[in-house]
Amino acid sequence: MTELVGAVLTRPSVDAAAASAILDGPWGIAGELRSLPSERDRNFSVAIDGVERFVLKISNGNEDPAFLDLQHRAMERLAAAGVPCQLPVPSRDGREVVETGSPAAPNLARVLTWLPGRPLATIPPAERSAALLHDLGRVMGRTAAALDGFDHPAAHRDFQWSAEQDLVVIAAHAPAVTDPDRVALLDGWQSRLAPLADAFATLRHGVIHNDANDHNVLAADDGQAISGLLDLGDAVWSVVVNELAVAAAYAALGSDDPLPVIEQVRAGFETALPLTAPEATVLLELVALRLATSVALSAHQSRLAPDDPYLTVSEQPAWALLARLAKEPRP
Repeated sequence: MTELVGAVLTRPSVDAAAASAILDGPWGIAGELRSLPSERDRNFSVAIDGVERFVLKISNGNEDPAFLDLQHRAMERLAAAGVPCQLPVPSRDGREVVETGSPAAPNLARVLTWLPGRPLATIPPAERSAALLHDLGRVMGRTAAALDGFDHPAAHRDFQWSAEQDLVVIAAHAPAVTDPDRVALLDGWQSRLAPLADAFATLRHGVIHNDANDHNVLAADDGQAISGLLDLGDAVWSVVVNELAVAAAYAALGSDDPLPVIEQVRAGFETALPLTAPEATVLLELVALRLATSVALSAHQSRLAPDDPYLTVSEQPAWALLARLAKEPRP
């Protein structure tokens, strides 16, 4: 794991004009394009007659086509279960993925449906209702339940955001953290989280979405329910309870009182998929595991792309939440 975030350096270099040509060719879609943020890909919203209808995704040059197939098959399963997610739009000749770029530097393009709503990140933590947080948990519980029994070869991969690998990832990237107080805080969490290495075997495993952060979750216009779940680019075979832990971790960022936030998300999750006793025991530790991984990788990624704010968008509130959770007793 010498370079876990190298995808930052291999994002496709595609401007709006080139993206428009890609969209118009295989798909025959003409629209107004707007760039969207992404860690690994180039994404564009596609508006037709002023209404956003599609998302054009041009994948990282290192992307495995089999992994894109995993995403599409998972999307179909989630949509069939009523989870609000995107779906692939076939090209005019029936392809879900089209190779673009040059033979020396190919990229993989695809078009997905557009989902209504606004990112949860646009709703300040203090304005998120209990109903909204509960529904976030419910949607992620329905996601985990819908993916129960689903498998795909591409899900079994080495990945820096897989819970089972995060202890190693944190250790590998912690040296990028230089502030003394943060170094001490992260050291303390590494010691506290070490027992998770043995606990993982006691937990349910399956394919999970794995990235319900507040930019990948859409809220309805009334702010009381979740209207969409985006981006299966972090899907992986992992511990099922991490689906809840990730959602709770990001929902609690910036909150003055994070524990009730985590509890609301947990309660919603359990309406769709009750936790086992071992899963309930490690939930708070898994929340901290995601946060610790995030700050370690953010410190490292900022060295690779110091001018990209998207890569460090959650860094400051993640450190604050780690400090708050450090005061909670061990389970």
